[in-house]
Amino acid sequence: MILRLFLFINLLVLGLNSPAKAETAALEQACTSTVTGTLEVIPFESKAFGNKRFLRVWLPPGYSDPAAAAKRYPVLYIFDGQFLFDRCTSQPFPDEWHVDETMADLIAKKAVAQLIVVGIDNAGGRDRSDEYSRYNSAAPNATQKLSAFMTEEVLPMVDGRYRTVRDRAHRGVGGASLGSLAALTLLLDQPGTFGIGLLESTSLQNGNGRVLQETSQVVQGPMRVSIGVGTAEVPPTEAAARGFPFFDETFVAMSQTLAGNLKKSLMNRPEVKLTVEQGGQHQPKYWSERFGSAVSFLFPPEPR
Repeated sequence: MILRLFLFINLLVLGLNSPAKAETAALEQACTSTVTGTLEVIPFESKAFGNKRFLRVWLPPGYSDPAAAAKRYPVLYIFDGQFLFDRCTSQPFPDEWHVDETMADLIAKKAVAQLIVVGIDNAGGRDRSDEYSRYNSAAPNATQKLSAFMTEEVLPMVDGRYRTVRDRAHRGVGGASLGSLAALTLLLDQPGTFGIGLLESTSLQNGNGRVLQETSQVVQGPMRVSIGVGTAEVPPTEAAARGFPFFDETFVAMSQTLAGNLKKSLMNRPEVKLTVEQGGQHQPKYWSERFGSAVSFLFPPEPR
């Protein structure tokens, strides 16, 4: 019940905030890492936001092989990097997205392009809400700061350090909950930079649904977008107790509306994949279940 209450409150108010730094450190010390493959954890200081966090860069198998020295890779940036690769950093959730295991398996099966995945940690607490919310009177310049953070700080660092393909057709952005809303903000505000979107359990209720109005007529849409949502994001009894008895069905309907809006982008008619998972809840276990299918759609394998 405590975990469910935490999920509900964070969904409606703050989103998925990480625990305090001291608590996180204690949890990590008592935990055995579940990371698969090569994951580089890089301390990162943002001038745009005035705070610090980690970037978690997962490199595909063979990246460091001499035979691949000239090869360049697409990149998928995902917010809330703490929840992606390691159970030890995914607290308070009992599980992670399993991005590393899923990617390694799909690449081995040649079911997805070889790509770099960059997890961008959230800054925790109120900072996360301020940075990710598209409509926040307490942080009115948040979207401009988010764009500057990504285009002027994160991308130059990653592109300068790793062998990336530097165009919108090979650069994706994604997340879940408020992290998904942040990804959608970049798809809308920086369409020449990000052409691929992974949107899971998007907090479209932020701003009382204004983003659905904004996307009702998009000129330049992304190239491909995967939208995922569950039918049980919030326990019905808790939603009803807080005055939102139709929350889950509305949450699904909003994702369906977003998918329809993006498909009608005026200049390019994007490919849009919508997945409605029966019983899917608002936590990494379900985003993990949908990730493999989503990333294979977004980054199809290279022609042989």
